[in-house]
Amino acid sequence: MATNLSKLKSGKGAPPPAEESEDVIEANPRADEKEPMQALQVRVPKSVFAEFSEQAGREFGFTHGAKKQLFLRMWKAYKAQNM
Repeated sequence: MATNLSKLKSGKGAPPPAEESEDVIEANPRADEKEPMQALQVRVPKSVFAEFSEQAGREFGFTHGAKKQLFLRMWKAYKAQNM
């Protein structure tokens, strides 16, 4: 089966329309953060990291930011318990 390439060589016609996609800058979920963010780095055994990641994924979905959400929930519970 031969492919007809004559339409490609002519240079006539408009390019295909661009695909519609959401404006990722406008839909930035970080825009509503009221406080500046600071990185928190800790080293834990790989097994603990894997368990924590799995738990975060189950609770918040396997998406970017799930571990941060789990940590913040844990921190809030800790503060409520110790205040």
